[in-house]
Amino acid sequence: MRAKFFNRSAAVLGLTVAIFFGTGVSRAQYGQSSAPAPAATPAQNAPAGKDSGKAPKINKAEEAAYKTFFASQGGDPAMQIQLGEDFITKFPMSKYLSGVYGVLTTAYYTTGNTDKMFAAGAKALELNPDNVDVLALLAMAIPRRVKSNTPDGPQQLQKAEVYAHHAIELIPAMTKPETLDDASFEKAKNDKLALAHSGLGLLAIDHQKYDDARTELTQAVQLASAPDPVDYYLLGNADSQSSFLNGAIAAYEKCAATGPLTTACKAREEAVKKDVASGTKLSRD
Repeated sequence: MRAKFFNRSAAVLGLTVAIFFGTGVSRAQYGQSSAPAPAATPAQNAPAGKDSGKAPKINKAEEAAYKTFFASQGGDPAMQIQLGEDFITKFPMSKYLSGVYGVLTTAYYTTGNTDKMFAAGAKALELNPDNVDVLALLAMAIPRRVKSNTPDGPQQLQKAEVYAHHAIELIPAMTKPETLDDASFEKAKNDKLALAHSGLGLLAIDHQKYDDARTELTQAVQLASAPDPVDYYLLGNADSQSSFLNGAIAAYEKCAATGPLTTACKAREEAVKKDVASGTKLSRD
């Protein structure tokens, strides 16, 4: 089910990730932005030459390529990937690489290319360990794709947990960019937090810590502006395993309302209802 979770939840991400990638603000304004906007005067963003008293030479081709890449955000992911890969090939030492790898992480996710997504995400975090866009996305995506018995599985899952906690630590302290109103900024932050809590919830299920999973997944669905049906499915499983049967019924019902897991959630909802009606299982709620 992990591959299905991963592939089918791509559409749920939508504007959640794009809003931080495409705000059109610099990292200095933003604090933890993934892709800084191209500067009006590019030389101002580059480090000054030692003792020269002069701004470094501007690479006009690099600036033009980055502006084109930046403008592609919110559009066709395949085009973003092409532009981003071309940019990295042509300008491997660019000051914009952190942002480019960050956007590519999401573009690869959206197109289902998990290997490249993980590679781009790792590179983005190597260049900027506080990239909340990438931290939150990987925190959610890794547990849905990686199993503990796959090569490097335990290490990858441990990274996902670290990413989730780091994102949860950073996001509340972020500075609002001038280009976003308060409501949009809070929505974007909450959607990021929802991704991190979703990842922690699945990790807790894997460790059979169902009460912890309930806590994390409840936060995920409450924070998300458009809750992922997969999170409701996982919450239903956690509720069921910890004998919160009425909660499980409610979660499965919401999961069954839309999305790719409708059939599975309806079946589980009916099964739990039968257990409750027959008295086979006693509910803690």
